[in-house]
Amino acid sequence: MDDLREEFIAETRETLEILAGQLVQWEKDPSDKSLIDSAFRFVHTVKGSCGFLDLPRLLRLSHAAEELLSHARDEQIVVSSAMVTAVLAVIDRISELTEALESGEPVFDNDATLIDAMLAFLPDKGTPAIPAAAIRQLHQDEPGEAIDEAASASKTRTVRVSLTLLDKLMNGISDLVLARNEVSRQLRRVGTDNEIDQAFGRLSSTVAEMRDAIGMMRMQHIDRLFSTLPRLLRDICIELGKQIELTVEGSEVEVDREMVEALRDPLTHILRNAADHGIEDPEQRRSVGKDPVGHIRVVARQSGNQILIEISDDGRGIDVEKLGQRAIARKLLTSSQWQNMPERAKLETIFAPGLSTAEAVTSISGRGVGMDVVRTNMHAIGGSIDLENNEGQGLKITLRLPLTLSIIAGLSLRAGGQIYGISRSAVVEIVSVTNRSVEIEEIGGMPVAKVRGERLAYAKLETILGVAEMEDSQSARSLVIIKPAVGATFALDVEAVVDNEELVVKPGAPLIMATGLYAGTSLPDNGKPMLLLDASGLAAEIGVEQDLFEMANRNQVTDAEQNKQDADSGLLFQTLDGTVQAIRLAVVDRIEDVDGSAFHQVGGRLCVSVEQVLYDAKGLKTLPDAGATFKMLRLSDGSTSVFLAVADVIDIFALDREIAPSLLPEVYEGIVHVDGKPVEVLNSYSFFEARPGENPIGISQRPLCFVDASCDDGWAHNILAPLLSASGYEVSFDPTDQSRAAVVLANGANTQKTAGDGRMVALRDSLQVKDEERGSIYRYDRLGLLSAIESKIAGAR
Repeated sequence: MDDLREEFIAETRETLEILAGQLVQWEKDPSDKSLIDSAFRFVHTVKGSCGFLDLPRLLRLSHAAEELLSHARDEQIVVSSAMVTAVLAVIDRISELTEALESGEPVFDNDATLIDAMLAFLPDKGTPAIPAAAIRQLHQDEPGEAIDEAASASKTRTVRVSLTLLDKLMNGISDLVLARNEVSRQLRRVGTDNEIDQAFGRLSSTVAEMRDAIGMMRMQHIDRLFSTLPRLLRDICIELGKQIELTVEGSEVEVDREMVEALRDPLTHILRNAADHGIEDPEQRRSVGKDPVGHIRVVARQSGNQILIEISDDGRGIDVEKLGQRAIARKLLTSSQWQNMPERAKLETIFAPGLSTAEAVTSISGRGVGMDVVRTNMHAIGGSIDLENNEGQGLKITLRLPLTLSIIAGLSLRAGGQIYGISRSAVVEIVSVTNRSVEIEEIGGMPVAKVRGERLAYAKLETILGVAEMEDSQSARSLVIIKPAVGATFALDVEAVVDNEELVVKPGAPLIMATGLYAGTSLPDNGKPMLLLDASGLAAEIGVEQDLFEMANRNQVTDAEQNKQDADSGLLFQTLDGTVQAIRLAVVDRIEDVDGSAFHQVGGRLCVSVEQVLYDAKGLKTLPDAGATFKMLRLSDGSTSVFLAVADVIDIFALDREIAPSLLPEVYEGIVHVDGKPVEVLNSYSFFEARPGENPIGISQRPLCFVDASCDDGWAHNILAPLLSASGYEVSFDPTDQSRAAVVLANGANTQKTAGDGRMVALRDSLQVKDEERGSIYRYDRLGLLSAIESKIAGAR
C-alpha cells in the first residue's frame, strides 16, 4: 500500500503543475473542450484512487470538483472568473493535502467552505443539482468513467526511478568514459593491431550511446516550469487590477532536471516585476496609445550548448535616472560615479541588493530583493543575465544557462605545481604575462593588470589559494582574463594553461566548498582528481564583487586607448617549421588537439575527420603518423570550416598598426611588427578560396538537389547521387524536401510531373534528342549536368 501511495503522490504532483495552467487557459477559451476534459479526467482519477487508498478528504474535494466540471462539460454552467477561482482553490487544497501525505504536516480542515463556494455555481440559481452534503459523503461504489482506450494505449511506457539511483548511473557512466579515454591513451602508446582497434571502436561507440541515453534521463521539458506561469500571472493580475496576456513559446526545449528547480525562483521574480513595475495600468496605457491589455512573452530556445530564456514585456521599461537617484539615496555609489558610468553599467545597477524603483512595498514586489535573487541564482548554476531596455516601450531580460549542470567545457590551469579547472564560459581571453600589451602596476596598494589599456584587478592564483609558487614558473606565466557571472572582470595570473576539455562536475567536500573558491571537483582524462574554481568566488576573494571597480577604471581610459581596445586582434602562432606567423583572431573558431589517425588523403587532398565530418587540413605537407597529436586552429567564415596545423599558439595582439603590403598577397594579407619583429599575417580569404577543380570540404549548408526518382531506380541512387555529393551538393529523394530544394532533377516520365518548375533540370537516357526532350541533358554528360545545376542555383540567387 505504501508503494501505491507514493506512486499516487508522484503522479498527482506532476499533473497538478499542468492542471492549473490549463484551467486558466480554459477561463480564456471556454470553447476548448480538451482543456475541461483534461481537468475532469484528473479529478476523476484522483477520486477513484482516494477511494482505494482511504483518503477521505481528498475524496470529498475531488468528488465535488468532478460534479462541477461535469456540468461545465455539458455546458450547463457559464464559465466565469469567480467560478475558475473557486475551482483553483479546491485544486490548491488537493495540492496541499498531497504534499502533506508525504511530509506528514497537518493541513487545516476547512474543506467544507471551499466545496460550498465551488458548488454554489451549479445550476438552479446556485443550488447544487446534488446537495453539497451528499457530495461530501464518501462514494466508493460509484461507477468510473471509461477512459479512451486508444489514447491510453498510445502512452509511452514509463517506470519511476529514484533520483539517487539516477545520479549513481550518471556518475558511473562518467567514470566509464574516463576509463575508456585512459585505455585509448595506453593503446596509442603501446600500439595495436586492427582487431583490437575494431573491438575498442565498438566499445567506444557503446559507451558514447550509454552516456547520451543516461544523460537524456536527466533532461525534462521546460514546460514543467512554464506550466505554472499562467496561474501565477492570473493571481497577480487579479490583485493588481491589470489585464495582461501571457505568451509562452519553446515549451518543448529540454533542460537538466536540476535546472528546472533552480530557475523557478528567478522566473517568478521576473514575472512579478514585469507585471507590477513594467506593465502600466490600463488607463495609463490608453493615455500613451498602448493596448490596454499588457503583453508578456516568455520564449525558450537552445543555442549551441546554452539554453536562452527571454522574458519581454511592452511596459514602461526601466527608468534609468530614477534608478540612479535611488542608488545614490541608498549610498550604493556617489553622484559623480553615477554620472561617469556607461549606460550599460547604470542599467545593471538594478541588480544591487535592496534597490528597487517601486514607489511602495506590496505583497508582490518593492522590497528590492527580486533582481538580486535572480542574479544570485543564475550565478549558482553557471548562467548569466542580460538586459535590453527600451524606456517607455518595455524590457527584455535574457537568461543564459548551460545545457546541463553535470558536464561543462573547461580549461585546465596549473598553479603551484597543481592542476585546477575553470569553466570556459567565464574566460574572456588568455595572454602571456610577458606580452608587451600587458603591464602589472599598483594603484592604491592594489595590484592591477593593464591589458591593452584596460585596467583590471589582478592576482596570482597561488596567492588566492595559499599555495607556494614553483621556482621555475616565473619565465612563461599566463594571464587569464575572467568575467564571472557576479563581479567585475579580473586578470588571473597562473603558471600555465594546460588544456581544454569537457569536465564532469561532481560535488566537493563540504569543507572545501565552504571556502567559496571552488565550484566542485572533476576527474579529467588523466584520471587525477582536480578542483574546479568558482570564478565569482575568486572575484570576491580578490575584492572586486561590485562592477564599480571595472566601470571606474574604464572611465580613466583615454580616447586613444579606447580606439586601441576597439581595434582588430590577431593571433600569433608558430608554424610546424618554426616560423612565427599571425592570422586575424575573428576567423579562429577554436583550438583543438587532433590525433594523427584523424588525417586522411581524400582525392589528392589532405583532410581531417572531426566528429565524422571531413575538413580541409592546411599547414601539413605529408600525411602524419597515427600516434602523433597536432594542435589545430579551426578557422571558420560562418559556413565553412578549415583546420590549420600549428606548433604552438604564442599570444593575442592588437592589429592597431599599419599593415605593410606583401609580395605574395594571395597568401599573406601583409606584414606587421610584433615586439619589434616583422610577422607575416596570413590572408584569411585564401583558406576558403575554391581553386580550379576543387570543392570546399566542410560546408555546413550545401545546395540541396531533389531527385524525383522511385526507390527502385538504381541509376539515380547508385550513380547520380554519388556524383552530386562529390560535386558539393546535398542530395535528397524525400518528396517532402522538394519544396526547399535549390534544384529538382527528373528523368523520363517524371519530367511531366515537374513541368513548369523553374528549378527543374530534365535528364534523358539517350544521347539522341527527341522533339519532346528538347532542353534536357544526357544523363552521362557530367559537365553539362553540373553546369545546368549551377545555372539554376545562380538564377535563384
